[in-house]
Amino acid sequence: MSAFFLRLRFWTNHDERVIMTSRNGEIMLAKPDFVMKPVAILALFLTCAVSATAQENKCMVKLAQLKQPSELYGFRIGMTLEQVKTIVPSLQPGHVDDLGFATTSFSPDFNPQIDKTTYAGVRTVSLEFLDGKLFTLWIGFNNAYKWKTLEVFVPGMSSALGLPSGAWSASSLKPVVECDDFDITASMIAGAPSIRINDKTARNVWEQRRAEKEEKRSEEETGEPD
Repeated sequence: MSAFFLRLRFWTNHDERVIMTSRNGEIMLAKPDFVMKPVAILALFLTCAVSATAQENKCMVKLAQLKQPSELYGFRIGMTLEQVKTIVPSLQPGHVDDLGFATTSFSPDFNPQIDKTTYAGVRTVSLEFLDGKLFTLWIGFNNAYKWKTLEVFVPGMSSALGLPSGAWSASSLKPVVECDDFDITASMIAGAPSIRINDKTARNVWEQRRAEKEEKRSEEETGEPD
């Protein structure tokens, strides 16, 4: 946790002091040269508390360190399209555009070639590829899935993936885990939980390519004669 200071102001009958406590517990008294209002004191406390919590909940797990639980049905970020097709042979690969991006999905209930018992509780699986490798995995479950609410889904999936305690954001509607090279989002869709795992490094590459393409297109349009 990075160092920070808390300042408390108090008054006596004779003078005014400031108490400063540092991270190492040292206490220092100092004569103030300005007056801090109570509202400012409260704001300072809240800022320090948020900063401390953010530091404590920072996710230090790397994408390669995530466990590969049965709850992901064999899918993992970074696998090739060929590897995905060994899991879902009937999967129809999406069109690969000029940026190397492709997306595809399947719904076990609407694909007779997929064994529904293998994907019990799954409504839809969506896959995004960049340069032939999976970089975003989204699984939407149905109301038959074992974890029916976010209150049980988040801790259950967290344990299955090997995430540290407190890694998720405090949002009750869409909890998020932000790590150095990946992020995970949980949400309720159609009355059932879903999970999205995203490779941030690959997504940054894709978004950079899109930005460069758009910039080039704009330059070409600007340079065209009237």
